[in-house]
Amino acid sequence: MWISRPPGHRVRHALRRAFEAFGLAVALALLPELAGARAGVVLDPHPGWIVVLVLAARDGGDGLLVGLVAAAGAIGIGSAVAGTGLVTSWSRLDSGPNMIAFGACLTISWVTSWHLRRRANLCERVRVLSDRATNAEATIETLRDVVDRLRARVDRTSTSLSFLRDVASRLEGKDPVAAAEGAADLALARTGACAAEIKVGVSGFQRLLAVRDARGPKAIAPLSLRDADLTVPIRNGNDRVGVIALWGVPRTGLDDATAHDLAVIASWCVPALAIAAWRPNEAPDRAQRAM
Repeated sequence: MWISRPPGHRVRHALRRAFEAFGLAVALALLPELAGARAGVVLDPHPGWIVVLVLAARDGGDGLLVGLVAAAGAIGIGSAVAGTGLVTSWSRLDSGPNMIAFGACLTISWVTSWHLRRRANLCERVRVLSDRATNAEATIETLRDVVDRLRARVDRTSTSLSFLRDVASRLEGKDPVAAAEGAADLALARTGACAAEIKVGVSGFQRLLAVRDARGPKAIAPLSLRDADLTVPIRNGNDRVGVIALWGVPRTGLDDATAHDLAVIASWCVPALAIAAWRPNEAPDRAQRAM
């Protein structure tokens, strides 16, 4: 991610550049001007052009302008201190060596400006590519999460299909206990309840065929049909041959869709449970309790 420099950093950078220009102007323009004035030597070309050349090579056109101002100011101060007069110092600027030095500074400032513009364009391209890479990484992470969720869903679907195949085989079999256990397992999976019982019988007599109790070891009170959250009758035609009772059903599971699905489960296990309801001696009494 591209992070811009804070304003304080830019201010410190500008101050550092100004001090550097001032130091170069003092060392290469002011001091040589004083030394040349005292020795009576004409500096042609003037060493102050080195200040302009260095700053132009570093900062391009901006450096050229700053260098000219710094060098001119230093030469003017040196002339005033030495007493040679500013007009005398400036009158030598139109000489051939000084003009060649000025042309060299212009050329170097132009080349540097071109390189700086190219670097700025490359930095902008790097910023754009960096943003694209960041967005691509975020997209890849999102796609990985989606793939993980889809893989988990496929695993759950495979497990669910195996579970449904096992339940279907028990519900469609002729063993009433196996059918009752399959109905209890399917009812728990559909509703998310904590416990389920399947009871069969007619004329007021009911016998427990299957029980599933996942309430945990802290559950002390026994399951009571009167305290069930949801009960669904098991009917063989007009005759009621049993009941599916559920405890601990979530509130979201107490709706018409859940009641309809439980009615389907009840009708699915009727052929096997009717045998136990009408002829209890033919059905083994082996209800299991799953903690």
